[in-house]
Amino acid sequence: MEFVWKTVSKRQQLIHVEHSPINEEEAQQPDHPGEFQPATGKRSPLTRMSFKLFRRGSARCIGLLSAFVTILLCLYYISIGQPNPTPISETGAPSAALRGSPLNGLTGFSISGGGSSSLAHQQKLHTGIISSQKRSSETKAAAPASGSPEVQSKEQEDEEQYANSKWGDKCYELLQSNTNITASEEHSKFDFQPEWMRSKEYWDRGFEERFDAQKKDKQRPPLKIIVVPHSHNDPGWLKTFTNYFQSDSRQILNLLVTKMQEYTDMTFIWSEISFLQLWWDQAHPTKQRALRRLIDSGRIEITTGGWVMTDEANVHIYPMLDQLIEGHQWLKNNLNVTPKVGWSIDPFGHGSTVPYLLSGANFEGAIIQRIHYAWKQWFARQQSGDFIWKPYWRGRSGQKESETGSLLTHNMPFDIYSIKGSCGPHPFICLNFDFRKIPGEYTEYSVKAQFITDDNLESKAQLLLEQYARTASLFPHNVALIPVGDDFRYNKDREVDQQYQNYKKLIDHIMANRRLYNADIRFGTPSDYFEAIKERMKDRSPGFPSFKGDFFVYSDIFSEGRPAYWSGYFTTRPFYKLLSSELEHQLRSAEIVFTLAYNTARQAKRENAIKIYEKNYELIINARRNLGLFQHHDAITGTSKAAVMRDYAMRLFESTQNMVKMQESCLELLVQKGQPRHHGFLLSEFERDNFNKLPRKMPIQMANGDESTPTVSAGEGGAGGSPASSGSVGSFVLYNSLAQKRLEIVTLRVLHPNVKILNDKGVELSHIQINPVWNITDTYEQGLGTSVSGTMGRIRTSTRQFEVMFVAELEPLSLSTYRVQVDEVNFKRNIATIYCDDCTEAAAAAVSPPEIEAESSPAPVFEARGKPAGDIQLENPHMRLLFDEKSGFLKTITRKNQKKELLKPLQCNIKFAAYRSAQFHSGAYLFKTDPEQSEAEKEVLEGYTDMRIIITSGPIASDVTVIYGPFLAHTVRIFNTRTHLDAAIYVENDIDFEPPPKNRETELFMRLVTNIDNIAQVPLQRDPLKEPADAATMPELPIFYSDQNGFQYHERIKVPAIGIEGNYFPITSGAFIQDTRLRLTLLTTHAQGAASYEPGQLEVMLDRRTLYDDYRGMGEGVVDSRLTRHKFWLLVEDLPGGQHVTQPPSYKVLSQQAQQLANALRYPPNLYFVSSLEQPELSAGLLPLVRLLPKGALPCDVHLTTLRTLSDPELQLFPSASALLVLHRQGFDCSVSAGRDLSMEAVCPLSSKGLGNVQLGRLSLHTIEATSLTGTEQKATRDSFHIRSLAEISLEPMELRTFNLTFRSEG
Repeated sequence: MEFVWKTVSKRQQLIHVEHSPINEEEAQQPDHPGEFQPATGKRSPLTRMSFKLFRRGSARCIGLLSAFVTILLCLYYISIGQPNPTPISETGAPSAALRGSPLNGLTGFSISGGGSSSLAHQQKLHTGIISSQKRSSETKAAAPASGSPEVQSKEQEDEEQYANSKWGDKCYELLQSNTNITASEEHSKFDFQPEWMRSKEYWDRGFEERFDAQKKDKQRPPLKIIVVPHSHNDPGWLKTFTNYFQSDSRQILNLLVTKMQEYTDMTFIWSEISFLQLWWDQAHPTKQRALRRLIDSGRIEITTGGWVMTDEANVHIYPMLDQLIEGHQWLKNNLNVTPKVGWSIDPFGHGSTVPYLLSGANFEGAIIQRIHYAWKQWFARQQSGDFIWKPYWRGRSGQKESETGSLLTHNMPFDIYSIKGSCGPHPFICLNFDFRKIPGEYTEYSVKAQFITDDNLESKAQLLLEQYARTASLFPHNVALIPVGDDFRYNKDREVDQQYQNYKKLIDHIMANRRLYNADIRFGTPSDYFEAIKERMKDRSPGFPSFKGDFFVYSDIFSEGRPAYWSGYFTTRPFYKLLSSELEHQLRSAEIVFTLAYNTARQAKRENAIKIYEKNYELIINARRNLGLFQHHDAITGTSKAAVMRDYAMRLFESTQNMVKMQESCLELLVQKGQPRHHGFLLSEFERDNFNKLPRKMPIQMANGDESTPTVSAGEGGAGGSPASSGSVGSFVLYNSLAQKRLEIVTLRVLHPNVKILNDKGVELSHIQINPVWNITDTYEQGLGTSVSGTMGRIRTSTRQFEVMFVAELEPLSLSTYRVQVDEVNFKRNIATIYCDDCTEAAAAAVSPPEIEAESSPAPVFEARGKPAGDIQLENPHMRLLFDEKSGFLKTITRKNQKKELLKPLQCNIKFAAYRSAQFHSGAYLFKTDPEQSEAEKEVLEGYTDMRIIITSGPIASDVTVIYGPFLAHTVRIFNTRTHLDAAIYVENDIDFEPPPKNRETELFMRLVTNIDNIAQVPLQRDPLKEPADAATMPELPIFYSDQNGFQYHERIKVPAIGIEGNYFPITSGAFIQDTRLRLTLLTTHAQGAASYEPGQLEVMLDRRTLYDDYRGMGEGVVDSRLTRHKFWLLVEDLPGGQHVTQPPSYKVLSQQAQQLANALRYPPNLYFVSSLEQPELSAGLLPLVRLLPKGALPCDVHLTTLRTLSDPELQLFPSASALLVLHRQGFDCSVSAGRDLSMEAVCPLSSKGLGNVQLGRLSLHTIEATSLTGTEQKATRDSFHIRSLAEISLEPMELRTFNLTFRSEG
């Protein structure tokens, strides 16, 4: 990286020089971080550059050289003519200020101190972290001064050559798509307490009268019925995946392939490829051939074809798509079939991401089942149960709406997919037509159903046909899709015979008398249904209605005759949801680096490396499948039995371990110079003991030459241990798996506090912070008789480990090698200051070590001061936070304008409380507050008398941590990095419900209470005659925006009629509230429930414990809570002035900064230690920086979803030379930002040129093909099938696309 000379304003008063040496001579120059260096000391690179130009012999270069010298002299005179640095109050470090009582509040209390240390602190800050926001513009400004005009024009030509004219503007506004039906509008008008609630059947006289009228209508097409036998196979629920396969699924598939050869007109569908793959691997070849024939003939249809039938509320877009790719690729390689119809009948509510993905995989249609009972009635009443489900957004005005992402969707009109619940509107009649009678089984259908005989054939056929005709009457086309099956059906030889033979008699009788009945009935598949309805609707006007929105929250009514909202599972068992997101991150990181390392080895003909990768590729396959398995709608939802959840967790844990090892082995190849000679030298910073514990950060080991550093043994030393010896050095590699440059706060554990960090250029980071590692001793571990009731034990700073915090500037998709070295001189200025009471070895009042230990112990590393009275204040150049003195929780956020003046405070109270669960009505699936309590909420922190507040303040970050016993540790942290990170607030919660019966019937939430006026701008559906016109009684309906699957955002308006449980929505990565001035965004790491039930409030559910089952089949409560760590970013941003309701309405998405923070939270950089103890010569053989995108980053809004090596079609446990590249152009709102001085422009400048000249490592590509989303079919869209270079790829905002890259075998 070259030097960049910065233009200076009078406010800056210093010239910053980017400290990146160009060669080794310069790297050896003495560096004194934190001290002011005049600009003249850094003149040599420009002089050198000038001489290089002079040697070229161009006459113009002499002119340029003289211009450079002139500019340099001007800059020098400006710099020496500047006055002293600005006072620290304007640009200082984050200070934690503690306000006194109202009497002494004027003087206040500032932790940052004053006097002479203040000036040194200013100077340190000024020469420290480079103001990266300006870097981009400065680089551009420096371009003329860094090379000849020819070089510049060459770069411009390259840029123009790779520019994509189809890309569109870099800033754009997304609009809402135009549809006949908008979910939120209709939902708010529903009657949630209908008269038919007690009977549980919406079919009333109005439906019956319409049905009678239709029968007399000569224009109505004849009745057509498609009977679809099916078996719903859950890959884990009451039994584990393997147990279900052994007890049921294997038998079902075996019976199908044998019986369907006998019953030549029987059809069947299968969805779960996880079970099919297990069966296929164990099946006899004759059975495999039989299945192939049945599929080829269309009698067995593979529906959806995902690894599982994915949940749609909690699953992130990456694993949702990945499990679909895994299933489709397996089907293509083994059965040469690509599914065309979606079958999603059991997820608890339906989102709009799955239809988008299926549409991108070239599907014809999809079938859904579980939606709110009021939606069921509405679709039936409107005859709109078949609709085109469209994405919520559309592109820029002037373009016609594209059909990308739209899918024909069929809503099953009745409650559930069982025979009882799906043959027609009357379940008590449908029970007669479930013919399963197994000896020893006593069920409501086995008692009621009678087999079909010649005596009852006509009456039964008439009875059944009446139900089928009523079902078809709910659609304009008069076609009925009738599923015949239930969970794990057709698992007995006898049942296959009973169901087929009885239905066959009924079908044959109706078809023999088709003129009498005016009906056509046969066995069929969902594809037959969609073909039939498209045929009947093609000339009809209007055609299928269009729909936008989703079907959350799902509520059933058929179980108890009263509404039951399925919003508990959005949060149930967060520990497992976090395990899933951890594997998701590690698998994605491994996929990308494996594809690049494996093909690098292939092109370089490194046989040994190729063998290792081919052998280990199976671990990636297993990880994909284990992650895919957990996206099942009874897994990530937390709605399986505890033993089954543990089985899932062990699979996730094992694959996480394997993917970390896979990354280590791939990074080792890529990071070595020349031929790789060393193996096994990279180690993850995390130690994972077992699945039910949080990963533990390990300290980096520092080596001294070939001898390990002498360290202090456990019993020796005092607060600081012994300092590391002066020659000690340790290295670590940071792997950035995102395709954009990023600035990241990295924390590293070390054994000694006297260290400094050197970046990949060998330059010492002038800003680091040494934080304490806290040891909390549980009271019950302190020995009998010493514990005090209600206390949590001692909190002490560790004497053996320390935490180094620094800002890493990581290139896009790169491996950066950093070093830790001993710093005897300056480390003390980086040590954080601690404010707390009773958190040292001394008594509460004292902060020095006890006198007894004074001789043997050195002075403590951290200065621990007592916490002064009054409210707590944290401050950085962008904002000031105020915390409550007693509770330690955040109260207000006061932002600063560009002149660093304080703006009006924004109220932002953080509150922890819980809802009381309604026993038997709140469980793993359902959420309901206890109706017998006068207040729905309860205080959860009152029972923890031993509460501590700890404040840490340092040069990079300051934070307030509040600890309430073992139950909650809550941290709020702000940064002072002079980057966009300063606008965000980091929040971390460690939550431990402790063993039952503690915290029983507790649904814990974190609520932000603000004065943001997020009231919906909608006319209220009110009858003025029934309600008084008093404005005070009119409800204010808050509105918030929740993300769906980390892919899109939905607007949520409170519906007062259905309580808090019906107004909780799933989020996977974030939610925000806004008014006309401000937006408050909360970003998270994993799936949970969120709500805005009162104006100005935004809350997220953190954990739940319900002792009782909620009667939805699981059969047990949820009591297996574990210590869980929740991480959030909180961001306050400005909206463009006076934003009101726009016409046409805009589609709301995150700002660019919020989107980058969300990506960084989901996919943090991975840190690997270089273990050079055994291989001292190793460090010299490592490349300091490996750019896996050597020609530059992808555009800011293009997220590299995955780069996934495809399996060899013949040898499926081996990798092929092809990989699927999945790109997502994440939409963002240009107009929303945290402030002009904190923009993302420097880290990620916006562009309208497209992907540009993208290169993956040093790899040569053979072909690039545009494919369907799952990579199974070529897809000619805007581009042709074959694309010459990645620069030709174009993406619409929000669009997700897949490309098949085939790498050359030679470089």
